[in-house]
Amino acid sequence: MTLDWTDFPDAPERGTILCDDTALGQGVTALALGEFPVLVVKDGGGTRAFVNACPHQFLPLDSRGDVLGADGTRLICTNHDAVFDAQTGQGVAGFGLNCALSPVPIALSNGQWVIAG
Repeated sequence: MTLDWTDFPDAPERGTILCDDTALGQGVTALALGEFPVLVVKDGGGTRAFVNACPHQFLPLDSRGDVLGADGTRLICTNHDAVFDAQTGQGVAGFGLNCALSPVPIALSNGQWVIAG
């Protein structure tokens, strides 16, 4: 089961500014909107966001360092090695199997990434 991003405590309102597009480099950027943690993945496949909470134990995926796998296609929880597809957030190995990261809808508006909807 995947929680909807709005089910998390402190979920921001739709339309909330996440960051300027220029603040995002290729790869993974961890951000916080107040107490709401977000991972933004930017690569050749586009830009997408997930709640920065491993569905296995709801710990931040990046609490112990970089979460992007060496090949750039997987996000790996630094707490217990749950593995997720960086495009879809679907669990693909370890404790990530049978669960998924919660996607956060984002859109680019006037050079800023905002929570879509």
